[in-house]
Amino acid sequence: MQIQTHNLSKKFGAFHAVNDVSFTIDSGKLIGLLGPSGGGKTTILRMLAGLEKPTSGEIHFEGALVNHLPPQERGIGFVFQNYALFKHMNIFENIAFGLTVQKRNKREIKARVDELLELTELAGLEQRFPHQLSGGQRQRVAFARALAPAPQLLLLDEPFAAIDAKVRKELRQWLKAMIAQLGVTSIFVTHDQEEAVEVADEIMIINQGRLEQKGSPWEVYKRPATPFVASFIGDSVAVHDLRALKGFESAVGKLRHNHQIFIRPESIEVGREREVPFPHAAATGEVKQVQFRGHVWQVEVEVGQQRLLAHHSLEKAPLQIGEEVAVLVHQIQLFDADETLLVDNELKGSDARWQQRIFG
Repeated sequence: MQIQTHNLSKKFGAFHAVNDVSFTIDSGKLIGLLGPSGGGKTTILRMLAGLEKPTSGEIHFEGALVNHLPPQERGIGFVFQNYALFKHMNIFENIAFGLTVQKRNKREIKARVDELLELTELAGLEQRFPHQLSGGQRQRVAFARALAPAPQLLLLDEPFAAIDAKVRKELRQWLKAMIAQLGVTSIFVTHDQEEAVEVADEIMIINQGRLEQKGSPWEVYKRPATPFVASFIGDSVAVHDLRALKGFESAVGKLRHNHQIFIRPESIEVGREREVPFPHAAATGEVKQVQFRGHVWQVEVEVGQQRLLAHHSLEKAPLQIGEEVAVLVHQIQLFDADETLLVDNELKGSDARWQQRIFG
């Protein structure tokens, strides 16, 4: 089912929870609503579900206006972060609840529940009660219950928030595979960047009630549309003194007062002079902090009065706090009111090998 909103807004008193949001979601897509707490993500989800009425704007399902329709007539399934299972019902009865309300016949209900038990890997547990299951199993029951009436739209409000980290990672992959198999349009709210990048076909960044950017995880990461997206996704650092870096002299001369500059850690190479290519394009800095991040060392380095974050390979000797190092910035992200520019270090010249290694 295709979803469209036009100038969607929601006010609670004087507070603008959602402000003039328009987007289109194609049928069968798995979309992540990502942003800081209080940004408006759940309010958007609840308006799509019919649990909140928009202050203004329109919601269309397959081209039909649905603002006036109650939740039960919108063809949606809703999964809450706290499972919201019925404690007095066993797993079979929980999954069958929506079908029972619709007064389906018993044979049809059993066939559908059995199908979902297999799909969610819960077969054999149907006579247990929620308190007898693990957190991951309870969330699968919640998914199965939402899917039982064969909704055209599946809405998930932070579906993994109540689950421990290891199970959460397993459920992410399971959910992505299940949605792909079913082909149902799905939208999930999360504040976890890793979760959104790993699961979603597309990400919608919501901040202070506004849609900052919509695109694939790769598009949003590689070419953020706004300074907020650049600072929110990944570990970008805002640059207040570009003159401290080498290779961006031309950019310095073209800067205007409304420009904002960010640099991502993977756009920086830091190390002893012999470890860094293009030494003539590298500034000198001092290591201020080193943290082990599992796959790399994350290094905080100071160049002039500018602090930067860089990655340092585990295959190289660890850098020491206070050590003087070469700092090669390959690329910066430059923002103004109209566009986002990627500016390469001009002292390097064209280096296709680096482009392939970083963005390939």
